[in-house]
Amino acid sequence: MHFFKRRRTVAAIALVALAGSVVACSSNDAAPAGSPATSSGEQVAATIGLTYIPNVQFAPAYVADADGALGDGVSLRHHGQNEGLFTALLSGREQFVVAGADEAATAASDELLVVSPYYETFPVTVSVKADSDIHSMADLKGKKVGIAGHYGEGWYGLLVGLHNAGLTPEDIDVQEVGYTQQAALAGDKVDAVVGFINNDAVQMELRGMDVHNLDVNADDSLRSASVITTKKFASEHPETVKQVVAGFYSAYAKLKADPSVGVKAAQKLIPELSEPEQLKAAEATMDATAKLLPGPDTCSELTEESARKMVEALKDVGIEGIQVDGSDLYSTQYCP
Repeated sequence: MHFFKRRRTVAAIALVALAGSVVACSSNDAAPAGSPATSSGEQVAATIGLTYIPNVQFAPAYVADADGALGDGVSLRHHGQNEGLFTALLSGREQFVVAGADEAATAASDELLVVSPYYETFPVTVSVKADSDIHSMADLKGKKVGIAGHYGEGWYGLLVGLHNAGLTPEDIDVQEVGYTQQAALAGDKVDAVVGFINNDAVQMELRGMDVHNLDVNADDSLRSASVITTKKFASEHPETVKQVVAGFYSAYAKLKADPSVGVKAAQKLIPELSEPEQLKAAEATMDATAKLLPGPDTCSELTEESARKMVEALKDVGIEGIQVDGSDLYSTQYCP
């Protein structure tokens, strides 16, 4: 989400946003290394970190919280814009954060643990005008590609997409356009833009732009937004982790059945959604986001194999400083 540093929503949407585990633990997987022999069987107070300002893409958290599904004493907190994605989590100010699993893999820590997907499908895409001569990632060679910046899920997605197409960043002209993807593409300042299928692509279509979206994750190596905690907290408070994960899954099911529930939950936190244009944009974003949410069996897909595949993909494209090999980045032992 970063999952979440890097995505803005629409319109006012200056309301930014975001931007998904697990040691393929089977039901009899052991707790992470260093876990105490005994742990708390009771729920404890916990804070779930969400990046930056309220956004409809955080609807699963809002709905789960409003329903009381996350458990007693569990609250939500939006980060400040100058705060590191995992700073509060690693310092103990937060006990969970919604962020990209790929971002957890590249964080300068081996203490992070992905306990649930937040999106089932990697949301990063490369958008081009529908009448463009770009029909695949390979066609980007020699083209200008706009991106928010050289960081986070958008950057990782572009790198992996290029790699899968036999290209490198040196084969394209990367342009940092900040969060002006729509204007950059509409004004022909770039030939393609990197954004999110449930946000940037949706907003371009709402504004009458006919776009084609390219798949950057054709090899299914990257996992996006996830619910992340620390190995220490998970081992000491497994019941709290299980309740939080169950709460998210309850919200996923509700939102997949009726996305409007998410918009209504977000309206309580985002006054701008009382404006018709903002509401229309939020509804479109929520409809697209609901399609990305995990189904009932997806938590079990957070395997060691998939984690290792993601880590290797990130290393293959030159991401440095990765301190994990994927062997204990995901855990399914907290799945519903």
